[in-house]
Amino acid sequence: MSPKYYAAERLRDLSELLERGERKFGDQVVFRDLDRSRTIHDHSFRELHQDVAALGTALLDRGLSGRHVALIGDSSYGYVLCYLAAVTSGAIVVPIDRELTKDEMVVLLNKSDADALLFSDSLSPTVPGLLESCPRIGMVANMTMYQRDHDGGLSITDLLKSGRALLEQGDRRYANMTTDPDAMCAILFTSGTTGANKGVMLSQRNLTTVVFGAFSLYRFPPVSMSVLPIHHSYEFNLHVLGCIYGGLTLCFNDSLMHVGKNLLEFRPDMTLMVPMIVESLQKTIWREATRNHLDKHLRYGLWYSNLIRKIGIDARHYFFKPIVRSLGGNLKMIISGAAPLNPVVAKEMSDLGIAVYNGYGITECAPLISANCPRFNVPGSVGIPIPGVEIRIAEPDSEGNGEIQVRGDNVMLGYYNDPVATEQTFTPDGWFKTGDLGHIGRRGALFVTGRKKNLIIL
Repeated sequence: MSPKYYAAERLRDLSELLERGERKFGDQVVFRDLDRSRTIHDHSFRELHQDVAALGTALLDRGLSGRHVALIGDSSYGYVLCYLAAVTSGAIVVPIDRELTKDEMVVLLNKSDADALLFSDSLSPTVPGLLESCPRIGMVANMTMYQRDHDGGLSITDLLKSGRALLEQGDRRYANMTTDPDAMCAILFTSGTTGANKGVMLSQRNLTTVVFGAFSLYRFPPVSMSVLPIHHSYEFNLHVLGCIYGGLTLCFNDSLMHVGKNLLEFRPDMTLMVPMIVESLQKTIWREATRNHLDKHLRYGLWYSNLIRKIGIDARHYFFKPIVRSLGGNLKMIISGAAPLNPVVAKEMSDLGIAVYNGYGITECAPLISANCPRFNVPGSVGIPIPGVEIRIAEPDSEGNGEIQVRGDNVMLGYYNDPVATEQTFTPDGWFKTGDLGHIGRRGALFVTGRKKNLIIL
């Protein structure tokens, strides 16, 4: 393997991920979330594996293996349990954006052939309307934990209780369950930039490939905070599954309005963000400095810190300690993806002592394709491909720019119930056409330069 990469362990499927997590990390905390009263609840790797087994047993008992299970809800431990239990018991998960309108949700539920709906408490008022328009849905359950009352309906607490009872009675259906790592395990909807929602079919091999890829590029610090919506492939596949893989603790932010408060509460070492949030964070730092009449001091501090770093003196932890303290005190790494990141913003955050690494991905690639990292960081680029993933530039112009095409175990199975769109998005020799334009630059780094235009030739 290239010296740019760290050694990492390839896994077969999510069952192996959970078993490995319990074996290696045991009672260490893997997830930390908040209830309505803002009480923190910690969950260990051992508890996670046992809870997934109980919930998976309950889902098998209700005949959901091979069925499509839609998830609409908040970022939480309950959501993670439902996703993992569904996949490891042979169901297909359909994560849906909780911010969509009821009518938009109905379209996706019907388009995905959803047989069951697991939802968070915040969606309770919307559920009756969804069921009226989605007659295929049979089982419905509330996946919010720490609630005493779920209005008499089925809840994740009920399912966990029934699953544990079955396990105590010797039920071995879940333990004996074997899933195909190359079969569809998830349908994720994306509209991209060109029109109607398409259902991206992903396999467990797709998911474990990008987790392996991420840990081939990084050695992550121990505590992270989840900021992005959990239905996004970027957040769930890389952040949630990555923390299980790497023995990290992931703290769930309960609202974008509470990011500042939760940074102070959880004191994470790192997080995953989109460029808009990174840029908002940078603007907030300057706004607060200006409000406190410290903007001139900050400019001078950045200049002087950068000057002495050139002679090997790194005093960022001293000069900018108040800024880092306002972000919890430990934040040292941000992984940015899903859109281009302004390299000026990335450099300034790094100058403050918070490294920002930009990556590139697309839902159809589960989503990780390439990324910058500590061992390989070319400003303005989106880094190098993860191990086992190939990138080529199709029909490059005089400046080397052409369509970015990808091949590897991260690439989707196709679009659900849409063979025409699937055929159109792959080349005859099996490469996935991203629709993005770019070129391979210095040191083999990938640069994304725009979107391919849709031309109608008359």
